[in-house]
Amino acid sequence: MRRQRRQNTRLNLGRDPLGAGVAYSQSGFNDLGGLLSQKIQEGTAKVASFEKQRRDELKLEEEKAGLMVENFMANQAEGIDLTAIPDEDKGMITEFSMNQKQIYADAAQAAGSMKAGSPEKLEQIAIMKQANQRLQNVEKQYNAWGGMREDYIQDFQSKNISVANSSGNMISAAGIFTGAQQRSFDEDGNIMFTDASGNITRMSDIKQPFEKAWKQGDQINEAMMELYSGGEKLDDTTRPYLRNKFSRLIDNAGVEGLQSLAFDKMVGNESFFSEEEKEILESLDTSDPEALITAKKQFKEQLLDKMMNVADQQADNGFNKKQAANRQVQGPKNEGLNWLESNKAFFNQYRPGTVDPISGKQAGNPDQIASKLNEYVSSKGFGVRYNPKNKQYVLLNSKAKQGYGSVRGEGQDGSLIGYNYNELNQMMQYIDQL
Repeated sequence: MRRQRRQNTRLNLGRDPLGAGVAYSQSGFNDLGGLLSQKIQEGTAKVASFEKQRRDELKLEEEKAGLMVENFMANQAEGIDLTAIPDEDKGMITEFSMNQKQIYADAAQAAGSMKAGSPEKLEQIAIMKQANQRLQNVEKQYNAWGGMREDYIQDFQSKNISVANSSGNMISAAGIFTGAQQRSFDEDGNIMFTDASGNITRMSDIKQPFEKAWKQGDQINEAMMELYSGGEKLDDTTRPYLRNKFSRLIDNAGVEGLQSLAFDKMVGNESFFSEEEKEILESLDTSDPEALITAKKQFKEQLLDKMMNVADQQADNGFNKKQAANRQVQGPKNEGLNWLESNKAFFNQYRPGTVDPISGKQAGNPDQIASKLNEYVSSKGFGVRYNPKNKQYVLLNSKAKQGYGSVRGEGQDGSLIGYNYNELNQMMQYIDQL
């Protein structure tokens, strides 16, 4: 029996806007591209969720660290010298000092019986210098740590520490400067700090939390207030100059100041970036100079965009306030015109010649317009009626007796003279001037 040749199904890919994905589906294959895309999206979502959980956990630990600092300050006697060596460290320092002095004495004794200039004597002299250097190192490092500790506690009390500091840095600093982390020395007299997890930070590796960029923040505040007080909107001429001014202020603040200006509530008691956007700061935590320059430039441009948005809003608010004040100073002179402007949509709806877009019929209704005008003019001692003969709105003095005439008089044919639809603003000006 002759075997029947299997015929391939020809696919019209030219009409398939999705390309191979649809081709696979038509031929019975799985859409591997779509499945892969779905898996990638799911993986991305899991990573994002994990990162958020990690940031939330760090933020909680940071808040706990803050409470630890507050408790530390509450338990300190008033006027305590934070730069002084803690009592609990004095025994450790004494032991280290005695060891180094013994090393020095032993080396000095050995060197005394050796030939001057000999390698052996030079070696002992080097040991003596090293022991002396270790003792000096302990003293210098405790002085440095005490100064940093005092600055940190004072900044914490005055709420001068920037919220842009990383959670990890804030947690570490709280433990180091409150004494929660265990202190010890290495053989060269360098202070080491060990946290509860066994992580060691050397004195030279401590990252002091940076302060808020108050100077630049105050200058930006002043610029924003000047925009509001000036009462003028920004335009294509003034906007680039203001952006350049903000750019110079940011540059003067440095990398840490850039972060502070973005996240600390120093301008109008608000921040330009939200807490949820702090992950952007991770790009600045790099030792690669080129990567840091690129990250700083991108972050700076985003901050400038947000600053200019606020500046535009401040200028608009100032402009609106100035216009409102001008109208208030002018008083009732523009009251009628303002009322007419506020009801512009109504008058446009019923103006002469208006056609209903759905029915195609005439929608203009002069009686509706006259009725609306009476809502306002009646409170001013006037009335309005529509004269279909000359297609005018006649302004009447309602304080006169019945049969009163138009405020504009009568024409030669005896009809009352009024205002046509395009002259309603003149009617309001007449009332405003009284």
